[in-house]
Amino acid sequence: MLDVQEKLKTYRQQLAQVEAAIAADPDNSEWTKLRNDLVEVIELTSELEQVKASSGAGPSGEADEMRTFAVGEKCQAIYELDGQWYNAKAVALAEDGYFVAFLGYGNTAQVDFNEVRPYQRPDTHGWSAGTEVTAVHASDGRWYDAAVVDVRKNNVLVRFKGEHENAEVDVDFVKIKQTTVEKKREEVIKAEETSGPKLPKSLEVQPDDSEEAAEKKRKKLKMFKRQEKKDKEEKQGEGRRSTWQSFKKKNKVINKSKNFHDPNWDPTRDHGELAARQQMEKYTTYMAREAA
Repeated sequence: MLDVQEKLKTYRQQLAQVEAAIAADPDNSEWTKLRNDLVEVIELTSELEQVKASSGAGPSGEADEMRTFAVGEKCQAIYELDGQWYNAKAVALAEDGYFVAFLGYGNTAQVDFNEVRPYQRPDTHGWSAGTEVTAVHASDGRWYDAAVVDVRKNNVLVRFKGEHENAEVDVDFVKIKQTTVEKKREEVIKAEETSGPKLPKSLEVQPDDSEEAAEKKRKKLKMFKRQEKKDKEEKQGEGRRSTWQSFKKKNKVINKSKNFHDPNWDPTRDHGELAARQQMEKYTTYMAREAA
């Protein structure tokens, strides 16, 4: 929500600058078009945020109650340096919290009671036999390349490269290889480019929708698609962003020319000649002063 509000704030600031420029040059069609585009973007961004908020809204659950964790129990804890939640294990009690060990990282930290929450199993739904991973070897606690043999509830059966036997490794000590992640990301991007963006379920017209409700959904769907198109253009560095950069550059030049007044300026004269004459006068004055 914060990102959208920041975008809207930026768009409105840009609109104010464009409006000021149009007031000084009302016949500039390029800036008039840019103003209309910005107004449309502001309206669509506001509408789209409402659509996404309604599509993502679910039953409002109450915040997890603070609970206690036994020593040795898995949990999640906040890592102080980035403020993110990571799977961990409570290794000791502290006066106002716990000492935890972050699973798969090896480092420990002291955290407050409100910086600990229930454990969440890592997401392995995309893993299958043959998936390339890195896993911690029981012999020395170091990470090695391996391949998934089977995914189970609390551990993963893997085969380390160069070994002939399978090994069971705790699910928190197995990570998918970065190259595999990048391949999957590329596949997702290609699939999205082929099939287009996934539409919110709240915009799907249902058989039992009234004509009024169906019409509202169609309008919002149209706005959703137009905004997705604009977002894609922005990512590619095209469309409104390049127009805005062009506007800023031109606006600086125009403002400079309007705010600068040369008392010697005469549109009927050759100002290259005028500059040369002024230099000559300065030189003549200097020589006369030296001779005196």
